[in-house]
Amino acid sequence: MQSTVSRARPLGVTIIAVLLIIAGIVELLIGVLTFAGFFSVAHVITVHGHHVTATVLDTLGGILGGISIFIGIITLIFAWGLWTLKIWAFWLVVIFEAISLVRHLLEFAHPGHSTVAIVLGMILPIVILLYFIVDSNVRNAFFRR
Repeated sequence: MQSTVSRARPLGVTIIAVLLIIAGIVELLIGVLTFAGFFSVAHVITVHGHHVTATVLDTLGGILGGISIFIGIITLIFAWGLWTLKIWAFWLVVIFEAISLVRHLLEFAHPGHSTVAIVLGMILPIVILLYFIVDSNVRNAFFRR
């Protein structure tokens, strides 16, 4: 007889997953609107006889819209991984937030960046990293089978 133990998803993980779902949907909408916007402008330009410019706009719209749609799909997959408590999603959060924290730390080396803005930008990655690494409920949710 196989025992199935349901793991409870911590509230913070649920909040992060929901925010990622919203971000993924917004990114998909931006991609679709980018496609539509560039292609409609290119069509208007083509009607006026500027075929080369229209081709450049078609290409640019395809690239920018495609990148946005790709990011949206990846974000939704990532949100699904958090929602379903996949181990790879736990590690992706830790890796992405660590990279984000290092990126903010490197901004201190660039003159002209606001120290306050850099420190404020570091708060969320630190909080999420500590939440995922220190909170035993989060670790248990992802690693207990």
